[in-house]
Amino acid sequence: MALAFLSGYPPTPDRLLARFLPPVAEGVAAQLIERLTQPGDLILDPFGQSPQIALEALHVGRRIVVANFNPISRLALSLLARAPSEKELLAALTALADAPLTSGERLEHYLRGIYHTTCVECGAAVEADAFECDAASHLPLTKTYHCAQCGWHAQVATDEADRAQAKRFQARGLDYYRLLDRVAGRDDPDRVYAEEALAVYSPRTLAALAEALTKFETLDLNREVRRLLAGLLVVAFDALCLLTQERPKALVAPTKLYTEKNFWRALEQGVAQLVGNGNIEPALPLAELLTARAGIHAHAGPTRELAAQLPPQSCALLLSTVPRPNQAYWTLSALWAAWLWGRESANALRSVLRRRRYDWNWHTEAVQRAWAQVAEALRPAGQLIALVPEAGPGFNACLFNAADRAGFALTGAAWRSDTAEAQMVWEKSSAPTPPADLEAEIQTTALEAATQILCARGEPTRWATVHFHIWQTLAAKRLLAAVSEEPLATLNRWIQTAVDTALDLRRYGAQAGDELTVGLWFVAEGQPTLEPPLADRVEAVVARLLADGEAHLEQDLLQRLYPHFPGALTPERDLVLACLHSHAQRLAGERWQAHSADWPEQRAQETHALQAELRTLAARLGYEVRGDNPQYWHEAGEGVYCFMVSPLASLGLAVRAPFSAPSSFLVVPGGRAELIAYKLRRDPRLRAALLLQRWQIIKFSQIRRMLADEQLTRATLEPAFYADPLEEMQQLTLLG
Repeated sequence: MALAFLSGYPPTPDRLLARFLPPVAEGVAAQLIERLTQPGDLILDPFGQSPQIALEALHVGRRIVVANFNPISRLALSLLARAPSEKELLAALTALADAPLTSGERLEHYLRGIYHTTCVECGAAVEADAFECDAASHLPLTKTYHCAQCGWHAQVATDEADRAQAKRFQARGLDYYRLLDRVAGRDDPDRVYAEEALAVYSPRTLAALAEALTKFETLDLNREVRRLLAGLLVVAFDALCLLTQERPKALVAPTKLYTEKNFWRALEQGVAQLVGNGNIEPALPLAELLTARAGIHAHAGPTRELAAQLPPQSCALLLSTVPRPNQAYWTLSALWAAWLWGRESANALRSVLRRRRYDWNWHTEAVQRAWAQVAEALRPAGQLIALVPEAGPGFNACLFNAADRAGFALTGAAWRSDTAEAQMVWEKSSAPTPPADLEAEIQTTALEAATQILCARGEPTRWATVHFHIWQTLAAKRLLAAVSEEPLATLNRWIQTAVDTALDLRRYGAQAGDELTVGLWFVAEGQPTLEPPLADRVEAVVARLLADGEAHLEQDLLQRLYPHFPGALTPERDLVLACLHSHAQRLAGERWQAHSADWPEQRAQETHALQAELRTLAARLGYEVRGDNPQYWHEAGEGVYCFMVSPLASLGLAVRAPFSAPSSFLVVPGGRAELIAYKLRRDPRLRAALLLQRWQIIKFSQIRRMLADEQLTRATLEPAFYADPLEEMQQLTLLG
């Protein structure tokens, strides 16, 4: 049931619609497709939210069908699968630039002119890159530009001429109504929602859009040029939209200040954003694709229509990035589609104009319906896979529930908490008979799952990870679909009751009555199945992977690391990087190579030498030595000191090893200091153990200094142990 997390490469930051489309890691889809299908197999993406999935399927020689009712998303897919060259894009932009206005002026000249200003340094006429505007009056307060004449480049205050030019563009002028009418007529009940969408554009931007779209509509252009211009216009639509959030989910315009960008500059920047290698992937009608060896078909209608056209058991794999509810993107898509292709093109998006709120119940039903509709197209041995960036407890619960209700049994799932990424795999299966006491079974299963993952991780853990494992376990046992009344709310209530009343669970950093998301969850003391802390085990595997002394790509290290920690054990990337920084040096090209001092033979020799030096020091001070590692110093038959020498920052010893000595020491290389500090910050249980002074941490170098100190006596031994403490240990001592 536990799946090894597949780590891809960060998505390209400047790709088309990057802030709206799911940030799925690049390369993950290709890995899954190559692992689970054969060349020429047919793959179906029933949501079509990530163009990257289709592109990767094409690149590894598979046929793919993509369903997406959103014409803007289909355009984005088209521009990736049929990537234009720079020459083609520039030719398309030139066709728009040369379009004549009624005044005889070229469109480009007009659009550049509405951003004209004056250089404050030399007085030359320049073109502003952007204005910073007051949201209430829409008047520019500052301007940013580069003066070719004097080289001045800065953001400076606007003058009266700048403000006078801005006043030419009325907030509700003719251009506003021209654009509004393209979306919804005067008697259209959806007009009010279109007005809300237009509010995220400035008056000057609307004027620029109105002129450009009029020429886009009336110019005699071939289909390919129109496709490329539509792509460039969408880049500008996105760039000039006033939404300020990096990944906006709702249409909320700034209330104080906003940045008004240059429309023509945005079109020019779109060339660099859309340019590809000029390769054309074959886009085929569905009937032709079903008999072809390669190609792509983008279905524009509802998923149920596509399902009726697909032969039963024709697909080897159902693979999607499942969409999160996004009112901002879906509403803007309706707006942009109507602007580019007329009101009818946005008919499929009409409902999103009206919907103000998307809850997880609505989303569960939508996802369940889509998966159920295409289930018959999947081969008996085929699999359904969901790649889930921006995952969270609500979204994860939605998907586990939707798949169970659509007739799929979970076969594997993985979760990386710090980046909130999930990967889930199902296969078709008939639903089992639900247990007689469903509530009791779910609560028992939830508590067992919570205890299991906390014991397996061996360290206090955030609720999102515990939640994921609980729902993963319930899905694997097919217990979700059996809950019929308000399923998500009911399941969450039963799960909360189970964990809130559990005697075997505890929380750090939370009080009675706090939400489940507050604090860190852990098991009560005395669990016999408790594993060493996950952080210690991750460090140990990282050290082994680096042990050959070779330079390794970070991506390769992650791919070799994650199979050791499947499912909800997947370590945070920050933890892996902390281990890498402690044991290796970062080279060019995202490569890591172990420090020479951390090569296995070197560290083994150093560890043995430290143990011998401790024995020598004990003998010099008159202590009897027993054991090797741990090494005990005895006096009169009683243990006085205990030393564990480790090349790793194995802080789990502080809570797992019941050494019978009043003072216990973990002796580590000084280079582990930052990693120790990181582990202490993330694990309050370790901090508590150290505050109780059950253990102290000493550097290798301090033991050597003590051995070299010929004046060292029993009287000065204790102060010498603490003469060079780790900074984090000093802070903990002050806190204690």
